[in-house]
Amino acid sequence: MAPHTPQRSEHPGVAVALLGHPLAHGAAVKLDLATEADDATLRRLLAGNPMEGRVCVAFEREPSYFAALRVQGGVSQVLVGRDTDSGEAVGVGSRSITRVFVNGRPRDVGYLGDLRLLPAYRGRTVLARGYRLLRDLHADGRTDLYFTVIAADNAPALSTIAAGRAGLPSYRDLGAFVSPAVSLGRPKPERPAGVEIADGEPALLDAIVACLNEHGAAKQFAPVYARADFDAGGRLPGLSARDFVVALRRGRVVGTLARWDQSAFKQTRIVAYRGGLRLLRPLLNAGAPLLGWPRLPRPGEHLRSFHAAGLAVEGNDRAIFAALLRRLYNRAAGGPHAFFVLGLHERDPLGAALDDYRCSAYRGRLFAVHFADGEAAWRALDGRVPHVEVSTL
Repeated sequence: MAPHTPQRSEHPGVAVALLGHPLAHGAAVKLDLATEADDATLRRLLAGNPMEGRVCVAFEREPSYFAALRVQGGVSQVLVGRDTDSGEAVGVGSRSITRVFVNGRPRDVGYLGDLRLLPAYRGRTVLARGYRLLRDLHADGRTDLYFTVIAADNAPALSTIAAGRAGLPSYRDLGAFVSPAVSLGRPKPERPAGVEIADGEPALLDAIVACLNEHGAAKQFAPVYARADFDAGGRLPGLSARDFVVALRRGRVVGTLARWDQSAFKQTRIVAYRGGLRLLRPLLNAGAPLLGWPRLPRPGEHLRSFHAAGLAVEGNDRAIFAALLRRLYNRAAGGPHAFFVLGLHERDPLGAALDDYRCSAYRGRLFAVHFADGEAAWRALDGRVPHVEVSTL
């Protein structure tokens, strides 16, 4: 990891470990399906339960947890664990049903994420009991297949959740999922690709959606988009045609990439720096203007970043993607953001275009998850390169 780039330690986890049982310290936790009335306590839980690492960060969902959850899918169920004495939320996990491409066809698939559980409430039997409740929710028949991402350095999760223990659903490792934070510095020379690179505009929205779906179908778990997703009140708040850069060949959209600033509903706050980075931060910030590096925020500040979302490229053409990425980078250089986050599977050849940028190193493991009724769906997955839209996790 480059020393000047904050490391993101959040992992889109799985909805587990939130069940009522007596714990060693004498407290008990009751598990319920959360409602809008729980919004404030869920937001306090997220803000007060930061992820540790070289950079300790809190992932906030202000002003509304449920509004932020809307990007994950059309149907979401949130499990909240409450301390029976205080009534305060001590854990949360979510199950969302979203429409993605599987083997080239649209179908409903579940995403398991948003795991938070305060350390004092973790116990030996919590995991299995939590999964029993997840199995009960799964019985609604909305899907037989799920996916999730676990941080590659999250050894406890990989040795328990993903290890095939009795009573848990099966976790099938689909490889590494890479989502680096790309530092924004000085503008770079544009990249030729034999196509026209243009800024998006409302008149192109239908063509953008068509491109996303046509070429998203070539990858496993890529989202299925609808024009209504971009409307006011749709599931992609703050994302519009004007946020895209597009590749045009003879007037036809053959590639898309968008700058999605989610700070109006999702924020990343720096809590602390650990180890040598805490001492180096003032020196790195002093040299940042000369080197074209972004400044490391002070503890308490929010990270100024956006997601590079809505990626689709005809034929997975690396030259087209490199040109789109360069235009997006140059549009953002010198602006209010210091970084942007992009997600690609390790087998995706488009990742080679990132060699020209200063990036952090974040790797997760992508898993297909299923109970007994989903084994056939997992076995039917073909060899397409997966593509998970990291901005919606």
